[in-house]
Amino acid sequence: MEQQILLQAKIAFFLGNFNKVLEIWQQNDYDDDYYYFLVSRALIAARELKPKFIRLTKKPSSKLLEITDIVSRFMCPLIEQQKSETTIDEDRKQIEDVLKKLKDIIPNQNQNKKIIQIICAYMSVNSCEAQYALQLEMPKDAFQQELLYLQFMIYLRGRRFDLAESTLLDLRRFDDEDILTYLAQIYLNLYNGQPEQAYKSIQETKDRFGDSSKLMNLMITCLIHQNKFEEAFELGQKVKTLIIDNEQFSDRQEIEICLSNLIILSELLNKQQQKEEYIQVLEQINKSCHFLKRYQEKVKKIEQLS
Repeated sequence: MEQQILLQAKIAFFLGNFNKVLEIWQQNDYDDDYYYFLVSRALIAARELKPKFIRLTKKPSSKLLEITDIVSRFMCPLIEQQKSETTIDEDRKQIEDVLKKLKDIIPNQNQNKKIIQIICAYMSVNSCEAQYALQLEMPKDAFQQELLYLQFMIYLRGRRFDLAESTLLDLRRFDDEDILTYLAQIYLNLYNGQPEQAYKSIQETKDRFGDSSKLMNLMITCLIHQNKFEEAFELGQKVKTLIIDNEQFSDRQEIEICLSNLIILSELLNKQQQKEEYIQVLEQINKSCHFLKRYQEKVKKIEQLS
């Protein structure tokens, strides 16, 4: 029963269904560090986004508060640094500074060492210090499984498909039916330029675990790569209704991806008025997100050339 609680929370978290994570936590008592690591990230997102349909009535345990404090202090700079008026290079420098602080405190934090290590890995994915994440070793548990997934994403972003495929095999050996294994297969297909196969993998994931805003966003990416812009735009509007109207409480990243896709598609389909509306909504949520920075730089260059 307890392992089932952890499994349900993990599936909900990695599909971006944060409302489901908090619902599971409020209905169950389960003491596990990795479970608290999942819940803490959903709690922090709820505090930041203030979704309309979430009412938190349960008092967090001292252990959950401790883990949430660590995640808030060291993982939230990944969120906070995107809110300030900084360049992408400055963002990366801020991440590297936090990563250095984290690495310095690991020897003195035995109890929460695994949590701090995996936060380091997240920092590494977003900085030029990816080698640090690749050197981490953990016992075979849920923390190590998520770390393997992060290593896989690092290899993909570095276009090292041979190492990514090898790490996917490690994930399969760990648990062939796990949500992270399914997601890794989707991303491998996408990065390999196989949107049709990625779309098929997403359908398999939906059949296995249920639908979510994250899977819908990935479907939109597949459709864009297949030049199916009208179909992608229609699905994007459905995702916007689902998560912007707070019917489903999602990771802010999924909200930003949804709006970024709609801005691109509006431009491709010559829907100028809707494009401006989506830009305004994205600016209200996070006017300094990386997509907007890149988009505004592109517009500025075009204006200079014209």
